[in-house]
Amino acid sequence: MKRCVFVVIPILAITFLMTDGRAQPTDSTIETQVLRVFATTRSGYYHKPWKSPDFRHVKGSAFFFKDDELFPGERGLILTNAHAVSMGQSIKVSNGREKQRYDVNLLGVCDSADFAVVKMEADQLELYERRNGKVVPLELGNSDQLRVGHKVLGWGYPLGGEGISKSEEGEISRIEVNRYAYSGDRWLMVQASMQQNRGNSGGPVLKDGKVVGISFQGIRTSDRINYFIPINLVKRLVPALGDQARIPQWHYLAQSMFPRLKDYYDLDADHGGILVDYVIPGGGPHAFGLRDGDILLEMDGHEIDNFGDIFFEEIGQRVYYGEILNRKLVGDPLTVKVIRAGEVKEITGVVGEGLPELVPRIFSAPNYFIFGGIGFVELTLNCIDNLGKAGEPFRAKFASEFPEKPYQKVVIISEIFPEYGLVDTTPFLKKVEKIDGEDVLNIIDLYEKIRSLQKQGKKKVALEVAGRLVLPLDIKGAEELDKDIKERYGILYMKTPGGFRK
Repeated sequence: MKRCVFVVIPILAITFLMTDGRAQPTDSTIETQVLRVFATTRSGYYHKPWKSPDFRHVKGSAFFFKDDELFPGERGLILTNAHAVSMGQSIKVSNGREKQRYDVNLLGVCDSADFAVVKMEADQLELYERRNGKVVPLELGNSDQLRVGHKVLGWGYPLGGEGISKSEEGEISRIEVNRYAYSGDRWLMVQASMQQNRGNSGGPVLKDGKVVGISFQGIRTSDRINYFIPINLVKRLVPALGDQARIPQWHYLAQSMFPRLKDYYDLDADHGGILVDYVIPGGGPHAFGLRDGDILLEMDGHEIDNFGDIFFEEIGQRVYYGEILNRKLVGDPLTVKVIRAGEVKEITGVVGEGLPELVPRIFSAPNYFIFGGIGFVELTLNCIDNLGKAGEPFRAKFASEFPEKPYQKVVIISEIFPEYGLVDTTPFLKKVEKIDGEDVLNIIDLYEKIRSLQKQGKKKVALEVAGRLVLPLDIKGAEELDKDIKERYGILYMKTPGGFRK
């Protein structure tokens, strides 16, 4: 499962919003409802995470909101994008009326769907309202009622100015499940022809005065093609902010059914369904009951066509069938109908957690450790991005692959320190395949195997890296060598601080 021009408004100005072709006045309270975000976030070296991180200064937009069902009685709540505040060390907000910046606290972040909830605590909110008047939070609407052709408008703080800006009223041109740029996960998104620029991310998209979405990404090479997160997606995932494991990770491979494939499975030409090619053993779909070779016909009573689309009544159009799973949390009921070995079979159960991808994109500290003068890192898309051109072979080989075993990950050698004594290290900066003749499942497995070999009194063992190259690991002399490396290079942590993450 699991990617953002406006006019400066004087303090006392009255602006006019165009709705259904008529000019309607609105007072300048929008300047205090929609906020600028100033965040300082960690920007780590994912390929060499033992180095001290850099910090990035991020600017975006946000807005006060209220939702008595999700946050009963809460005041000072603010919605913005995850990519503006995730791993934030300092988050402040301001508005278009003043230069004063106010501290806010991060309540929860959903990196997968690129939104976050922050809160202005009572003392800061009191100061804000004393300077700007009582906050009237924006009301959340119902994005499921949006249709292609509907008009929406957005507010925010695009780069290039200090004041709040309003987009021209734009038209919704597409509603579909697609990849979010920030996480790479697939969620429902809405495309609208609004003129928005960098800095608008996190701002509200309004219809009939209610928030129907959050601006979050655009296409730089195209004019007036911008996307927003439908607000109902945010509402559904807010309950999982405190426990991200409640968002199921169902990763499996399926393909469209074309005529020759239908003929192979003895299906009529007008028969719907898609072919499940690979289900990770032990993963969510496998635990639920799906198997390799199943032809997926229906999900929760929705017929799936040969291209993986269904007619989804909630939004009144055809959409990718994954939207059904996207509207569920772990533990929710699910019914699936498949053809297996020529017979129709109905599977009923609950949605399970699932398993992480072979090479995921992460939003936390990476898994790593240094031992015996060698730096081991669990491969992530972040790491590949950091490596630049050197990371392309990893991307080509592993980024689209599926794990063959539960919790299988790719461990690479990211650095061999000079103290190890190897002049040309480049041939060995590859995937670690084996240690002492045993396969390596993930970085936790590798670390535990090394510790076990230490306890057994082993002095030296062989690492096997991709290409069947052998790299000796001096277990007996590792402690002294690593102590020297730690002091010489000023390394604070020789392994992931706080422990490895699954």
